[in-house]
Amino acid sequence: MLIISGEKDHTVPWAVAKASYRKQLRNDAATEIAEIPGRGHSLTIDHGWAEVADTALRFVQRFVA
Repeated sequence: MLIISGEKDHTVPWAVAKASYRKQLRNDAATEIAEIPGRGHSLTIDHGWAEVADTALRFVQRFVA
């Protein structure tokens, strides 16, 4: 699981994303967290969405052949 947070997200702030990350660490599967600089809550629909997609793609590519 990859948890992606925006640096300027006030809807789900870093502390909430980090708490979710820590909770998910109990799972056996890979769990990581990434913070996208200068971004708010609308990570995937605002400008710069490609950076978010690239972050997710790099994560997935590490686990598939």
